[in-house]
Amino acid sequence: MTYIVFASGKQIIDAAAEGANRKFNRSTKDSAVYESMLHEFYELMLSDIRLKSLCEKARKRTKNDWRNAQFPLTLLMYHKHRAMQPCETHARICLMGQYQHIFDIPLEYWEMFEEQSKQYA
Repeated sequence: MTYIVFASGKQIIDAAAEGANRKFNRSTKDSAVYESMLHEFYELMLSDIRLKSLCEKARKRTKNDWRNAQFPLTLLMYHKHRAMQPCETHARICLMGQYQHIFDIPLEYWEMFEEQSKQYA
């Protein structure tokens, strides 16, 4: 069973940047990559809204900024390696959608996302 949590774009970018700082994501340390990914994902989510009025409401609610939008995430695994060497346990997560993006974040961020999502369940 897939367990989905939600986090704001701002929270995700902070988690991804910290994951990159801790060298969990060897593919890039450039936070602009994550910002671009989240902006693109935001626009894709809005393009899926068929009713123009609902799309406009979503843009207004988020101030037309992906940082304020809520994104669906799921945990793929608890990961304990960095560059094939043992390291602190962190979370490998997936940004859920038509195109899935996978990256690693510090465990404390994942736990925060889980806790805040429980409040809305």
